[in-house]
Amino acid sequence: MKDFPWLIPLCSQLIQLAARQQLPHALLLSGAKGTGKQALARQLARYLLCRQPAAEQACGQCKSCLLVKAGHHPDLWTPAADQHTGVDAIRQLTVFMQGAAQQGGKKVVILPDAEQMSEAAANALLKTLEEPPKDSFLLLLCAHPAQLLPTIRSRCQHWSLAPVFGADIQQWLAQHSSRPVPDFLLDYTGGAPLLALELLESDKAAAISAQLVLLEQYVEQKLDLYHVLQSLPDDEQLPMTLNWFLKQQLWTKAGGGQSKQLQLVAKLQQWQKDRALVSGQNSQLNLAALLLFIRTALV
Repeated sequence: MKDFPWLIPLCSQLIQLAARQQLPHALLLSGAKGTGKQALARQLARYLLCRQPAAEQACGQCKSCLLVKAGHHPDLWTPAADQHTGVDAIRQLTVFMQGAAQQGGKKVVILPDAEQMSEAAANALLKTLEEPPKDSFLLLLCAHPAQLLPTIRSRCQHWSLAPVFGADIQQWLAQHSSRPVPDFLLDYTGGAPLLALELLESDKAAAISAQLVLLEQYVEQKLDLYHVLQSLPDDEQLPMTLNWFLKQQLWTKAGGGQSKQLQLVAKLQQWQKDRALVSGQNSQLNLAALLLFIRTALV
């Protein structure tokens, strides 16, 4: 976990439970995208599957550790990248859990995006959760635990990955990227270092910085609507950028107090719903209407 220092305390607690044979068979690891759920689950899986663990970590040298590193451990199961978390995937999971461990140790399942399971898939998973096979562990990962069926949540021990902020995380980003780290980036991602790093490495962080400047100049009436529409890409990142812009940068400029703030939130939410239904020129008109409303509200 040295590559993800904010995960060290939580990882240490989980591994200590495993070392004392007190780790529950089903864990729910929740946290926003980019907080490190997958990395935490992989580290715990490595420890559980290692045949010679020591000092709260996998040895890294036994056959089991080498198989995990190569991505071919027969006792570690996770859905294929293009496989939906549907009933068929859960049935495969169940067959895997009920089978014998091929390496003679434990079996581990990592199930990402667990909240995307259909009700039928979740119900298919319940039997395994109610009667877990010996020496098997199910690690469910999700960003929105409230979207899971209550019956699933109640059968898992819930561990939540909190957002992380501060100078040490800013320093971590600077150490892992050759690009300058904008001061706003961690706040923008809601304290998700891996998402922040992804935005840095893809050059999206620099583009977002430019878009925020553009929006501020527009609200201050230094740019007209036509220029903003030409320069502001209506891409998958735009809703997050507009949301952060309203909440963090110019919120205090909204006249009319709480009532006006609620109107801004409602308008943004309606735009996002309409955005999924329109395209082309209608999408441009939809964005134009939102930007006009924002400037009126924030002047």
